[in-house]
Amino acid sequence: MKRLMNAVTAIVLIAVTAACAPSEVEPTAADLLARPLEVPQVPPGGECPVTKIMTRPTSLAGDLLGDGPARPAIESTLPYIGDDPGTLFAGSGWGGEKVLWLTDPGLMGPLVIKGKQLDGDGPVKFDGTDGRPLLDEIVIAPDPSAKDWRDRPGYVRLKQPGCYAFQADTADATHVIVFRATGPVVS
Repeated sequence: MKRLMNAVTAIVLIAVTAACAPSEVEPTAADLLARPLEVPQVPPGGECPVTKIMTRPTSLAGDLLGDGPARPAIESTLPYIGDDPGTLFAGSGWGGEKVLWLTDPGLMGPLVIKGKQLDGDGPVKFDGTDGRPLLDEIVIAPDPSAKDWRDRPGYVRLKQPGCYAFQADTADATHVIVFRATGPVVS
């Protein structure tokens, strides 16, 4: 009987210890911001490996570019406008275009979107209009109550045409979306 009690006690202790063991900590937005860009290299004048347009995961928007948890509502070529007088970006030193991002309702942690030119050294920024500051990246917080894809309108800001990539980082993965930008050189 004593052996049976010892065995039961050992099983209970193992179960309690396993239940109390620290679980894996989910990355924070700061962790995702620190994640390096992992995008393809394209030589100047090289072929831009644009991402294929995916079908609509929601009725909230048309076709979305990419297949990750965050997708821009753009085609594989993004025409943008310069900073000419009379434009939304007048005198800012940046061109740009409005881009609607949609995020998967299953996203349970933060999401960070960054950008980079693949065939040159043109910077990529976000927002900088409508009272929002010019950002190096977009951070989107999760919404566990979301029933459908959520939208996050904003602006992509560029200085020159070329081949570009967005990188969307989540706790589980990194998703890269490649597109071609056409527009004026902005100095």
